[in-house]
Amino acid sequence: MLKRSGVLEVAEELFAPLPGPKGYPIRLVLLGLVCACYEKASTNLDDGFEAITFGTSERLRAELSIPTCDIEDQDAVNALYNRFHRAWNRLVRLLDAAPHERRSRLPRAKGRKIAAVWNGPGGAPPLRRLEELANRLVTTPVRTAFAKRLMRHWTGDVAVDTTSLPSWAKPHTRKRSSLEPSANWHYKGGGGREFGYSLTMAITAHADPASAGRYPQLILGMVLHTPEKDMGRHAWYVSSVLSQFTHLRGFAAADRAYTKLRPKNFHQPMRDLGFMPVLDFSKTQVGPEAHHQGAIAKVGRLFCPRTPRPLLDLYQQVRDAKNERERVPLRERLQEIEPYALVRKATADERGNERYSCPAAKVNCPWAREREQRGSRKKGTVPLNIDLDGPRARASYPAARPTVDVPDIPFGERPKCCDQSSVTVQANVMPRMRQELPWQTMSWALAYQSLRSHIEGGNGRLKSVDAALHARERRQPRGRVAQTLLAAITVMVENIIELERFLRASKEKTSTALVLQADETLPPYPALQEIPALSGTAISRSP
Repeated sequence: MLKRSGVLEVAEELFAPLPGPKGYPIRLVLLGLVCACYEKASTNLDDGFEAITFGTSERLRAELSIPTCDIEDQDAVNALYNRFHRAWNRLVRLLDAAPHERRSRLPRAKGRKIAAVWNGPGGAPPLRRLEELANRLVTTPVRTAFAKRLMRHWTGDVAVDTTSLPSWAKPHTRKRSSLEPSANWHYKGGGGREFGYSLTMAITAHADPASAGRYPQLILGMVLHTPEKDMGRHAWYVSSVLSQFTHLRGFAAADRAYTKLRPKNFHQPMRDLGFMPVLDFSKTQVGPEAHHQGAIAKVGRLFCPRTPRPLLDLYQQVRDAKNERERVPLRERLQEIEPYALVRKATADERGNERYSCPAAKVNCPWAREREQRGSRKKGTVPLNIDLDGPRARASYPAARPTVDVPDIPFGERPKCCDQSSVTVQANVMPRMRQELPWQTMSWALAYQSLRSHIEGGNGRLKSVDAALHARERRQPRGRVAQTLLAAITVMVENIIELERFLRASKEKTSTALVLQADETLPPYPALQEIPALSGTAISRSP
């Protein structure tokens, strides 16, 4: 897996121009860290050194040219470990956007300048290179699964979330910066906080529970970053890397922190990639109402201007419900508002505008009947016979539809959506809240709860005792580069373990099932300039 990732070649290219002796091979440093993470759930340098030096067989030591020493000679062991440690430090220094002293805490002003380099435009090129190396590691098991056709039952749904990655270093003080200058406090949804970094990840998921167990649930990408910095761009990045491996696009679920982001930073880029966002709303987003061309704009949908007020208030009641037991009866009552919702006639055009039609086919509206009589000489007649065994026939019969109570307003002075059979809705109307599955409907609840459970389950696996991503004592090397690479190794190893777990459940041999055959090609990792902002070849599933 490490050889397939291409990280070894990139590291060798970085070390090639350096003067002096070659030193300890960087490929063995990375291999030792991967083995230590797989065997001990630790990415500390001493555990990696012990795994590669004393935990390998004679055949492997000869095949990989692993330097050895007598374990009882303490001076020889210390000298070899120093070479191992210097090779790791060289790699970290070559990838660092703002090299600085890491053995003592800097003044707070200097620490802020270093953090500004990492999070500003000046540090973008080295940061993009670091993200590429991390995702080369993470996506190698994913690309292997695609090559082995283990993902053939996956339908393209993903779930995105940001979790905390605590740091071994102490927090900032008023006078002194932390040994992790670009780290900060990560505030959790439950109210707690941890000092360190945030880790944005995407995981394979499914909105249909019938797909459970038919494919391995792998982490598709990750970005380690300063908390609350560029969350939307990081979610787009991991999704855009995935878009190069497959043309499938499905639903993309995220929590309310992503819903509040600017549309240009999250919502629109995800839609441009072909994904269909499945989003939840906060209380402040559910309450306000607006009007667009006469229609009521609420929770990302457009409703008839004469929609009964009690039905509109149901959305706030659902948001205020304390648990799912209180929410389910209210969600069932929300079906009464569906006849009043404007119907989307077609998908968005090249500018993002959509065409919506009046819900006259679902309600009895005198204004709609008058409008039809003005536009056509034919008068609609009520059918004399009805097929009672047909649900669609019963629902379309005028007696089964709700009747809209309209005031006496002359034609031409009514709302525009009532004078016209359809209206154009621009892309800037409710850009944060519009989604393919209407909020709090049964289909939305099934998709959102299923997708969110997958990303939370992935976080749970990474932070369990077997992976220990949350254990700062097992990831002690300091610095943004070190923390990114070590977190990427942990995620890659967890993906490998998930593949082995899936193959065992499928009753296949894990020792040979991940070896590529002659007719199996590993999808190449896309170069940085090849990751598109807009993919026109995406196959997006309709809801």
